[in-house]
Amino acid sequence: MACDFENKLKRNLKEGKVQIGAFITAPCPEVVEVLGVAGFDFVIIDTEHTASGIETVVDMMRAAEIYGMTPIVRVPDDIPKNISRYQDVGAYGVQVPMVHTAEQAERIVKAMKFSPEGNRGMSGGRGTKWGRINDYRKESNEESFVAVMCESLEGLKNIKEIAKVKGLDAIFIGAFDLSQALGVPGDVTNPIVEDAIAEIYDACIESSVIPGIVAPSLEMARKRIEQGFLYVTILDDMAFFADAVEKRLKDVKA
Repeated sequence: MACDFENKLKRNLKEGKVQIGAFITAPCPEVVEVLGVAGFDFVIIDTEHTASGIETVVDMMRAAEIYGMTPIVRVPDDIPKNISRYQDVGAYGVQVPMVHTAEQAERIVKAMKFSPEGNRGMSGGRGTKWGRINDYRKESNEESFVAVMCESLEGLKNIKEIAKVKGLDAIFIGAFDLSQALGVPGDVTNPIVEDAIAEIYDACIESSVIPGIVAPSLEMARKRIEQGFLYVTILDDMAFFADAVEKRLKDVKA
């Protein structure tokens, strides 16, 4: 039976709707399900800093789809085969870390798009719903979410050129790595980091690219949304879990 490929996250962002998500670092579909039940809009399944293998990632994407969340995969690098492989197995989008130049961003877009927009290889697997998606090449080119991360001094220096790359949907600010690059590791509210965040945000708005950022606290989430960020992660699963269990234990012992 033929069907369509529609990316709710991408559509909502284009309509200016704030989308709330979370980074998933545990190789565990049940964690994704919990977030889906809670009502999150999307999850970013991290394969850069975690033990998650591609088979587990597929199950995590299934869990997201069941609850209407959009599964995005943060790939470990910008190697085209890694990028397209996660799309082949069902990722609705790919987020690439440590993007430093417009040329690198252009290569990433081409790796995610079929000809004539890019050079992604053909596949008839899970991403195509086993060949049942109507004109998958065209629909994937239109619906797949292409995000890159700005988290280095070089990326900051080249941000205006990166934001102008055709086919790029979002630039996500890796605030913690950016703070390290700026000489204030972990101090993401330092004025020098805030200035850099504002510069990246302005470049996104100027080029009609979606600005994204991590907001690890309630206060920070409110601040970033008020600033105009649309693509916002409000927690990292295991960091959130670690804080919660430590607080519970401390409260019980007290």
